[in-house]
Amino acid sequence: MSSQNNSKAFYLAETVNLISKNFVSNKTIIRDLNSIIDTIMHTAPEIINKRWMDIYLYCSKHFTEIDNLNHFKAFNIYQQRYTEYKELYI
Repeated sequence: MSSQNNSKAFYLAETVNLISKNFVSNKTIIRDLNSIIDTIMHTAPEIINKRWMDIYLYCSKHFTEIDNLNHFKAFNIYQQRYTEYKELYI
């Protein structure tokens, strides 16, 4: 794995980790997000960019309460990190 591809994987994993900090008391969400991190870290470099879709799909399925501040924060983290990732790597 090249240094840049390694950096991409770590960046994605850190994004999921930042999202998870809003849900530390929810063991199911933490388990699911840890599973996404595991998947990211075992993804071939050629398709690592596609893992953004995994994060997005999880967030859009599970963080749907508009009035829930943690759900709002999760989507903000996703959006900010994705924008920054595009500037850095794409």
